[in-house]
Amino acid sequence: MTDMTYDVAIIGAGPAGLTSALYSHRAGYNIILIGGDTPGGQVIRHYRVDNYPGFPGGITGAELMTSWIKQLMDETGSVPVPESVSGVDFSADTKRLVCGSAHYAARAVIVATGARPRRLGVPGEDKPAGNGVFYCATCDAPLLRTMKRRRAAVVGGGDSAFHTALALLPHADTVTVVSRSHEVRAKPVLVDRFMKDPKAQILTARSVKAVMGRRNVSGLTLVNVNTNEEITMPLEAVFIGIGQAPVTDFLAGALTTDREGFIVTGGNLNTSVPGVFAAGDVRVSPLRQIITAAADGALAAQSAAQYLRTSAVHASSL
Repeated sequence: MTDMTYDVAIIGAGPAGLTSALYSHRAGYNIILIGGDTPGGQVIRHYRVDNYPGFPGGITGAELMTSWIKQLMDETGSVPVPESVSGVDFSADTKRLVCGSAHYAARAVIVATGARPRRLGVPGEDKPAGNGVFYCATCDAPLLRTMKRRRAAVVGGGDSAFHTALALLPHADTVTVVSRSHEVRAKPVLVDRFMKDPKAQILTARSVKAVMGRRNVSGLTLVNVNTNEEITMPLEAVFIGIGQAPVTDFLAGALTTDREGFIVTGGNLNTSVPGVFAAGDVRVSPLRQIITAAADGALAAQSAAQYLRTSAVHASSL
């Protein structure tokens, strides 16, 4: 338990959360950044980041986020709190966050917890890390080069799946996109680019029943959605590309979300609760990239500062 009330509490230490913390600190506010068990967010596990401006030729996710965290430490003199928020109370002007046995209070909150890859939920998916089931091509595609055979499948039929498949082509012997739908939903330009490679193929109307192999992946059991016929596809790696799920379980309905659980925000990233803002991949957005998360972090911090100034003026007039 802590008796201190912070001006701004930021939940999440990825690009959005770190940027929110920097901007809030520069605005003169007392902050606490609760970073969970992985400061740097998903990006820190990316093998290479090629679409963040200012780094021609790319940069590893670990290098990028380590630099970001170092800047936060140098400017604020603090580090992300290595805890995860398990519950919130946004019912009063002072918001309260529960982290195990610790409780934190703040006048404004920025939720920047991001999203995590969706899982298939089939038998055999829970292989040890690095043993053939992957969720990030940019992080793990080079691991294919350590395998004797390099047959890979990508499960999914949308843009995410085909971006993954394209990233695998330089590293794999074959890449097969497996889609449950009768037609893939990805942009035609992505599908055309993928199919120009002789190593590429697409299987539609197939669902994954199981991931085969005791320790390492040896194949997939697929079911024809039309005939229920089962087939076995031998391979060494499977990449899951069925989208992402927001990290919002801890909110327990405290904020308005869409059907998939992403937080609904207004133009200044305000949520359904005054004084609570959302930034980055956790909110409803047409684009989820590092650069958009960072921009969200800056705007959320500015909006939180405006809220705090308005609240202070209101309180002084009572």
